[in-house]
Formats: sequence, structure tokens, C-alpha cells
Amino acid sequence: MERQIHFCTTPDGARLAYAAVGQGPVLVTPPGWVTHLEAAWRDPNYRAYVEKIARHHTCVSYDKRGCGLSDRNRTDFSLDSEVRDLEAIIDHLKPKSLALFGVSQGGPTAVTYAARHPRRITHLVLYDTYARGSMVSTEEMQTSMISLVRANWGIASRTLADLFNPGADAARLETSAITQRQACTAEMAAKLLDVTYKADVTHLLPTLRVPTLVLHRERDRAIPFRCGRELAALIPNARFIPLEGNIHPPQFGDSESVLRAIFEFLGDTDSAPAVAEPTAGQPIATTPSEPVAREAQSLIASLDWVSLSRYRVVGNYTCYQEEVRYHLKDVRQKIADGFSLPGHKRENHLIWAAPGSGKTYLVQQIADSLGESVGYHELNLAACGEPEFLSGLGQLGADDKPHLCLVDEIDAKPNEAWPYATLLPCLDTAVAEGRPCVFVLAGSSGSSVAEMKERMASRPKGTDLLSRIPAWNEYELPSLGLGDRALVVLTQFREAGREMGREIQSVEKLGLHYIVLNSRLASARQLRELAVRAVERMPASEDRVKYDHLFGAGDPENKEFWMKTLPEAKDLANRFVTLED
Repeated sequence: MERQIHFCTTPDGARLAYAAVGQGPVLVTPPGWVTHLEAAWRDPNYRAYVEKIARHHTCVSYDKRGCGLSDRNRTDFSLDSEVRDLEAIIDHLKPKSLALFGVSQGGPTAVTYAARHPRRITHLVLYDTYARGSMVSTEEMQTSMISLVRANWGIASRTLADLFNPGADAARLETSAITQRQACTAEMAAKLLDVTYKADVTHLLPTLRVPTLVLHRERDRAIPFRCGRELAALIPNARFIPLEGNIHPPQFGDSESVLRAIFEFLGDTDSAPAVAEPTAGQPIATTPSEPVAREAQSLIASLDWVSLSRYRVVGNYTCYQEEVRYHLKDVRQKIADGFSLPGHKRENHLIWAAPGSGKTYLVQQIADSLGESVGYHELNLAACGEPEFLSGLGQLGADDKPHLCLVDEIDAKPNEAWPYATLLPCLDTAVAEGRPCVFVLAGSSGSSVAEMKERMASRPKGTDLLSRIPAWNEYELPSLGLGDRALVVLTQFREAGREMGREIQSVEKLGLHYIVLNSRLASARQLRELAVRAVERMPASEDRVKYDHLFGAGDPENKEFWMKTLPEAKDLANRFVTLED
């Protein structure tokens, strides 16, 4: 869809940039904390999400004063000034029909406008927002965050990117951080964050007479779920829909549920298909929510002596949760049974896993456990062209060995017809020839194996491909929890030490606390990299990994985390977790 950027002039002479896309009744989204129209539109997930709404509405968004393409000069930092600018946009548009969509920090602005101009709008939708900024986080956390934004906009933007998008991959987080810095200066961001925390519209909520829908994701760390419940409780006849998930921006995570609820509420005739999951992001040290920080501190404090074998699934692949661990052992056994109990039957498996959960490493460890009598091949569909893919599959018949073949990123290249057509004959090898050849197809798109299968089925030969996988051979791997991160890095410290001819006996608890709360370390690969570098920094005579070994000389994150963590986690300093195999 074509989107156009225009400008309107406010009564006091400021120029505000706004964008419109679609047709139909106007839906205006007041801006959140910091905005940049152009940078946001370059994100394919955001664009796809807006275009779905634009099938039924003229979607209008604008850069707030001080940000993006709007005038960067600003002296009035109040909720009232935000509302006046919204009034200027709407007066300029003169819409015949108007609905407001208040997202995050744009919620109080939308609520205030609806209270002042109830006859101008038909519907009010509030998503992951709040009535009182004081409820968003503690006063100490608010002060710290504003100070961090002023002191180091780079670290602050990456911290907030992680807060908004927990579990996202490196590229998405880096894009989010860059967009924040493009939107405005550090000083402007700090002052607008202060506006966020000072906003209070609780006195207006009982006066609202506009049909209102309140949506809130249950594990949102940026705006806690309790804020959404308060809104719905205080607005007369408001409809409240709790949503699964922990990602703050509505265009990520399960965006389909957000769109479906909005379409139903606004009376649109159809619902939207799921918006594709993002493909990138860069994590950094997180500012965790209070419950997560408390959980991490309690976990680390309780670890004094860790026997890694207790948590082992296969090889060096570990899992903290007992129920999940036993499930993964069953997965390992079912894959192994394809070689020990060969026959004319399909031995194909489908794995969905959250990004960074270690699905590739799990299959590699399973392959190692099978010994040299079973050949192992690994193909990454995202990294292969058709010739490379064909060549890789051709190697499976090069000898008389049974083979385990991992086809990673099986959900990649959605616009190509050749991948599934090429793979299909190979999936029938065991049935046709009775020769053990076990395929594991793995991907991460969507939020579950069911959602990934829907996307695969929509592709050429997708239904045929899925028909080759027995229903009991479909699995989901959860993302790494706090305990899993701790176990993985403890294992990697041990392994990295042995590769360098050293025996790592223990790890300082404060260092482990930093690791489990740092979203840069959300995947096993990232944890491995940290472990290797930390062991390299240790003195030759040392057998303990200390907190300071995690950082290079002069790394500002060292001091920043230390200051942020004290005094809550000071008891973890100079205390160690002892390791044994």
C-alpha cells in the first residue's frame, strides 16, 4: 500500500508530520514515547501490521513534537501539550468518522481526548497502556531509567529495546535501539520519559462514555498487566481482553490476536492472518521487571553446588525444568529408535523452537550420541540456494550408512517453490528402501508448532511435506528460562576451560546473576561466546570465574550493572557456585 507523509501546523506554529495509509473510517494512533515515521515504516513487521488494519480504515500516525520528522524544538513537556497536538491533527483531518487507538504511552493522550470530545469519536481502543504512570514501575526504577537515558543514550536505547521485545533476536533489538536514537536526542527522550511517568488520567476514566476496548498482554514487562486491569475496571462498560505474551509492540508476537480483537470491536468484516515474526534484533543487558529480578536473585542464591549430570538431556545439552527435560529425553529416544528399529516407515520429525533455544545444538548432541555408525548431515535452508541444497541432499546416499539429517530453518524462503519439492522424495527414502534415514525439520516462525505448520502448509508442496511427518513426531522446545541460562553457561565455562587445558571449579554468583538477566545472552551460542572470552581473561593460576572476568577492560556495562544491582544483589558478590560433572 502507498503511504503518504504530510504536515499540519498547530495553533502555536509547530509543524507536525503525519502519515496516512488505507481508506475508510479514520483510525488515529497517538504517538508513544519516541517516534520516527520513516524508520518505523522500514520495519516489514510494522508495515504488514498497519496494512492489515488499513484494509478497513485510513490509518493515521504522527511524530510527536520533538521527535522524528516533526519540529524538534519543544519546551512544554506535559500531557496537556500531547493532547493539544492530537487535537491539531484531528482538526486538520476533519474526519467524518473517527476512532482512536491508544498504544502504550499514547493511551493517556487518547483517553484525555475521548473525555474532552466524546461526540467526535466512535470507538476507543487501548492496548498495553495505563492510567497512572506511577504504576508502570517503582520510583527508583523511573529515576534510574531517566538518568541512564541522559547519561548514555546508546546503552539506554538497547536496554529499552530489550524491555519492549524480550527474547527477540539480535537484529530486531538493534533496529529498535537505532530507531529510538534516530527519533530524538537523549535529552528529549529523557524529558518525554518523565512525561510518561507523570501522566495520570484516573479521574477521567469514570467520565468516559465512548465504547472502549482494553487489550493487555499478560506478561508485558514495559507496562505491567495490572495497569490494563485498572483501566478496564475504571472505564464504564469497557470490554477487557487479556492476551498471551510478553512482547510490548503489538506488531510482534501473536499480533493476530490483537488484530482479531480490534476488527471485531470496530465491526470490520474479516480478521487478519498472522503477521510474520521478525527476523532480527540485537540484545543487550536488560532492565528486568521486579518479579524477574527477584526470581533470578532467589535462583542464584540457592545454587551452591551444581551437579551438571543431573540436568543433562543428551551430551552437553542441559535443561533446568524436570518435566521439559524428560520430554526432550523422549524426543532423543524416538529419533534414536529410527536407527535401532529400522523398517518401512517414516522416521521424520518436526521441531518448532523459540529463537535461541538451542534446537540445532540438541540435534547435534543427539547425533554425537549415536556414534560413528550413523552419518550426520546439517542443511540450513535459509543459507542454501537450490544447487547447494540439492548437493547436500545428494550426499545422503553416498555410502551405505544410516543418516540423520537436520534441515534447519525449514520455514525459510517462503516465496520459493523449489525447497519442499526438492526435499519431498528424500523424506520417502526409509519407506521406499527400508534404509534408515531420519530427517529432523526445524524452524522458529510463529509462536508454536501449529502456527509454523499453517505457514508451511500455505507454501507450494507444503501440505505434502507435512503429510510425511507422523503427528506423534512433532515437538516444541521452549525458550531458555533463567535456570536454563545458568545451566548452559556453567556447562560452557567447564567446556571452555577444558579446551584451554584448565579445570573450572566454581563461578561467582554475581556473575551468574548478570548472565541470566542479560538478553544479549539469550541463546546457547551467545552464552558459549561469553564463556570462552571470560575463561581467556582469567589469570593462569585461577580456577574460579569471577564477575569481573565477564567484561573487557573499561567496559561501561560492568559498572552500570553493578550500580543498578546494588544493594539488592550485593550478597551474591564473593560467593561461588561449585561445579561437578
